[in-house]
Amino acid sequence: MTSNTRRGSYFILLAALLWSTGGLFIKSVSLDGYGVSLWRSSFAALTLYIIYRRTFKNDLAAHREHWFSPRTLLMSFVYAGLLVLFVLATKLTTSANAIFLQYTAPVYVLFFEPLISKTKIKRADVISVMLTLAAMALFFVGKFDTSSVLGNILALISGVCFAGYALLLKHENTNESVRWQSVIIGHLIIVVVMLGLWFGGLSSPIPHITSELFELAFLGIFQIGVAYALFTNGIHYVRALDALLLSMIEPVLNPVWVYFGIGETPTKWAIIGGGIILAVSGYRTWKESRA
Repeated sequence: MTSNTRRGSYFILLAALLWSTGGLFIKSVSLDGYGVSLWRSSFAALTLYIIYRRTFKNDLAAHREHWFSPRTLLMSFVYAGLLVLFVLATKLTTSANAIFLQYTAPVYVLFFEPLISKTKIKRADVISVMLTLAAMALFFVGKFDTSSVLGNILALISGVCFAGYALLLKHENTNESVRWQSVIIGHLIIVVVMLGLWFGGLSSPIPHITSELFELAFLGIFQIGVAYALFTNGIHYVRALDALLLSMIEPVLNPVWVYFGIGETPTKWAIIGGGIILAVSGYRTWKESRA
């Protein structure tokens, strides 16, 4: 494993750590999914502008046309869909269902990345994906909620967007500027759409208590802004499938934050599933380092 690959893996792991806090805060805030999306993306857009402000100014002056290229806009809308659909799904169904269905993304990447890169599907990849998905299913033994079909469908579509965004990030014609441009534009798209819903009377994004504003700020600044800056940087050095497999520590850590936040204890099946996922990710990392 090269130093760049190792650094990219660390960035993605740290991003997944921050992502894992999303379910707890989205559930704890009283706003609907549209209100949460508005505040979260507003804080995230500001955070990303601060992170990339020097590059932003230079690139906007030199390559203004790139901001509205078909590739950048496509990535921006896919990214926006990924974020909003997950928030709506988390509000409509259980947090566990939302994150499980979103993490069907590696299955899509497994079969489409070789088609894009013109490489063969590796048996080790198939086994890794199947094991991690089977392990995640253990999180919901006897408690998989089917009451909110719409929430489950939205979570599943969010997984499609997650896979699509990862593949677009890894496309040979996607450079570093396009990566961070798509993230900022994606958040601006969300803000504009959510403001439209607010003015149209379809949503009320006013927090009920002051503490909720701090939770929304955390979601935007750290859980999304800093996390996706790390992810888009890290995925430059690893395969899209490996990035998503590393990101699977998110559903493993999610029950931990829920336990500390609201006292919900993970089931023994969830603990077993988490152990399997960590074992698979650890083995893949060790194998790559040996290679």
